[in-house]
Amino acid sequence: MKAMSIIGIVIFSISLIFIIMLLGDNDYKAAAGWGIIGMLYAIPYSITGLVVANKNVKNTKNMTAELIQLAYLKEKGILTEEEFQVKKQALI
Repeated sequence: MKAMSIIGIVIFSISLIFIIMLLGDNDYKAAAGWGIIGMLYAIPYSITGLVVANKNVKNTKNMTAELIQLAYLKEKGILTEEEFQVKKQALI
């Protein structure tokens, strides 16, 4: 993920520089080409970022729900304090 970020910064910077230079020369086709090159990187990077973010959110929600369930079981006397602490440490 970190490598994609670095590559993205470099590609977007180069694309932006070329777009600005080419628009100044009224070379709209070349500017559009560099814009497409930038977008070819942006689409997979965005999808990857979305997948990773959703994966992290799901893990956090699952852990929170399990901790709540463990606390409930401890309150009801089904789990002892020691069992609760062991299972909590396993989750975290």
